[in-house]
Amino acid sequence: MDDYTSYSLTTTTHRLQLWGFGYVPQWSHPWRDLNLSLDGHVVVITGPQGLVGRFVLGRNDGATELILAANRLRARAPGHSTAPGSHGA
Repeated sequence: MDDYTSYSLTTTTHRLQLWGFGYVPQWSHPWRDLNLSLDGHVVVITGPQGLVGRFVLGRNDGATELILAANRLRARAPGHSTAPGSHGA
C-alpha cells in the first residue's frame, strides 16, 4: 500500500485545477489569479492569498512549458489588465 495520495494538475484555457485521485476536486483557480515560477525543479504556484502549492513535476513533464503557457493564459484572461504602454504578444 502506498503512503501518498495521487494528485494531478489539470489545465484548461481558463483555469488551473488540482484533483485528488484523479476525480476529487481539491481546488480550481482562474489563470488571472495565479503566478507560476520555478524554484529549482519545483513549480511554485501563488495567488492573491499567497502560496497555493508547490509541485515537483517529473523530468519530462515540461515545467518550463507549463510556466510559459500559464503566463500566456494569464495575459489573455478576462479581467487581466496590462501595464500602460505594454501590448500583448
